[in-house]
Amino acid sequence: MSDEPITGDGLRPPVDPPSGPSSTTVPAVSDPGSVSAAETGAADQDGPVTGRVSGVGITLLLFGLLVVSWLVQLSFALQGEFGPSEDRLSGGGMLAGFMLGAAIAIGSPIVVLILQARVHKRTPRHSIIAVIGAVVVLIIAVPINAIVVGLQAVSVISGN
Repeated sequence: MSDEPITGDGLRPPVDPPSGPSSTTVPAVSDPGSVSAAETGAADQDGPVTGRVSGVGITLLLFGLLVVSWLVQLSFALQGEFGPSEDRLSGGGMLAGFMLGAAIAIGSPIVVLILQARVHKRTPRHSIIAVIGAVVVLIIAVPINAIVVGLQAVSVISGN
């Protein structure tokens, strides 16, 4: 007979998950290319993915800042084109306003990408929703702002 205590239905002992690495769960000779579960931070990978709600919030904030940057640029464009002639902005003033809007639209996703990379490095199970949102905002903002700022710069250089 067996030395194991009889529990439950008497046919087999209960199966309990191991509480930590033991000699039975870790191979005696480790492969030089493999990494044990203790080295990979198994506790981090067992839990749920963190930061989903904050990632969605950051993404919504980035899209809101994109719209704000367009409103800033529209405001400077309207100040340069309409109104009394003594209050109108010069071409250089409009260019500065367009560059301010571009800085808002492009700078904020870059900051989010840098911060999310640092968080993901510390916590591999951190959600990448904010990263995807920042990349999408950059895909939208960079070409549009390059065209707007570029056309205004050409206008200022040519003297119109």
